[in-house]
Amino acid sequence: MDRPPETAAAGAEPPVASVIIPARDEETTIGGCLQALARQTLGPQRLEVIVVASGRDRSAEVATREAAGRFGRFEVLRLETGNKNAALRLGCAHARAKTVVLLDADTEPAPSALAEILETLVRHPRSVAHGAMRARHRTTVARYSELQRHLVKDLHFDGQLSGGLIALPRAALAAEDLAQLLPDGVGAIDDAYLGRRLRQRGWQIVYAATAVATTLFPWTLRGLLVSLLRNRRGTMAHEPLPQALLQGARSLVLLAGVPLALLLVSRSLLLAVVCTLPLLAHIALLARRIRALRGRGLDADHLSLPVFVSLDLAARGLKLWAVLERLLGRRPPATFRGERIATGDGGVSHAASAPHRTGNAP
Repeated sequence: MDRPPETAAAGAEPPVASVIIPARDEETTIGGCLQALARQTLGPQRLEVIVVASGRDRSAEVATREAAGRFGRFEVLRLETGNKNAALRLGCAHARAKTVVLLDADTEPAPSALAEILETLVRHPRSVAHGAMRARHRTTVARYSELQRHLVKDLHFDGQLSGGLIALPRAALAAEDLAQLLPDGVGAIDDAYLGRRLRQRGWQIVYAATAVATTLFPWTLRGLLVSLLRNRRGTMAHEPLPQALLQGARSLVLLAGVPLALLLVSRSLLLAVVCTLPLLAHIALLARRIRALRGRGLDADHLSLPVFVSLDLAARGLKLWAVLERLLGRRPPATFRGERIATGDGGVSHAASAPHRTGNAP
């Protein structure tokens, strides 16, 4: 049986934003996400919230309970088949506001985050914006992910669209373009792929540094390595081949320097030193950038340089592996969706059962 969506009272203002939340087996995270939305300074009654639930847990029921009476309009859609992009297509097809916010279920925006990111769109016409992600768990591994993001966003913006919290005008998501912008064949880098296609259509990618949200960066070493491999597989699979090869070659030069130096040191000390120069230059560059982050007052004090360099080289090794897989024609699996808190260990559970609307990806 279908459940009609909550609707705003007659005469109420239309929503200022439609928030689309894909939720595959997110029972332990969706509650916190919706609670954070309910605390937004722009007013939760001005939001249309659409949760697209899939999987086998009680994400839909938890979302229904947590959202009850909190938003101007709320709807749960059930996705029977398809990946995250299929969920986003379904949610966007139902969005009514002129601005759409794509929000990961494990992401909790700060109270002012939506107001800040919507203001960024006003200041930058014909733009798409993403917010600043901070780690919810303060482990060494999670701090690496956060510091890496600082380097490519706050220090020198990389121009890429990054997920977690994304806002864009509804006009950028014309119904006839959804299948091209959010195709089924893209998994790990759906946000970067979307940004690339939008740039081709003349949209600008901007970074809303004041729109801060916390998210579940991997907090264990295993989680980090699996996540890095998945993301680099996705990136290298969709990069133009010459660019992918160039990135793989750079990684190879950095990784091979020390082994080559050890092989050559008995024959020529000079050659051994030359082999390590690219790596030494890379370490010096990282150290200088981290110092620059500290000078800006960003949280760069809680991770030692040797640990950061070690994790950075591990990431480059995984990138090289992904390039080799592409050259060999291997199509890697895309099954990892990030670490999650177990139910009963800080997650939301025990939701009341409620019927919800069903739907398939358009």
